[in-house]
Amino acid sequence: MPECGMLIVSDLHLEKGSGAAARGRLVPALDSYDTLARLRRVVEAWRPRRVVCLGDSFHDGAAGARMAAADRAALVSLCALAEEWIWIGGNHDPDAPDFCEGVRLMDLRVDGVVLRHEPDKDHQPGTKRVTPEIVGHFHPKARLNAGSASFSGPCFCVSDDLMILPAFGTYTGGLSCSAPVLRALHGNEPRLFMLHGDKVWRVA
Repeated sequence: MPECGMLIVSDLHLEKGSGAAARGRLVPALDSYDTLARLRRVVEAWRPRRVVCLGDSFHDGAAGARMAAADRAALVSLCALAEEWIWIGGNHDPDAPDFCEGVRLMDLRVDGVVLRHEPDKDHQPGTKRVTPEIVGHFHPKARLNAGSASFSGPCFCVSDDLMILPAFGTYTGGLSCSAPVLRALHGNEPRLFMLHGDKVWRVA
């Protein structure tokens, strides 16, 4: 949101790799390094005054303790690049680790829009939201078929009163925007904007 000097990202899921490795899954525990490096490039490119991490920034309550010293230092230096860093609580991480600089909130209101991890649970499907929301949580993805080729990737899922952000983390996976649980959240047909090849494409 350039007019607010704000960068919003969601679902970093830092240390998902180390959590999986601890449970015997053979995946390299390098996701935090990659996610933080990409986030640094974005922050350095846009130079926001405020960064908002929209929940599930850490994969679980022990993620901070598992984080390598170099990754922890990278995160601390990254937080110093913005005047204000806000950690919104998610279902995986109600509280960011103590070493993380910044403000802890469950939601944030900006210019009449509420930023939170999950949509308002009291909202009735099929009705217009009283307050528009920007949320994460669902890791929306889209798939396009073009002849013999197909493309799949994270996307923004947007309707008149709800924007669901794509997950930023390296090991986050995704949920199809055609899934009933996502379609039911929108009062009108959502518009899909896919991230592909360093660009954002309107695909539906």
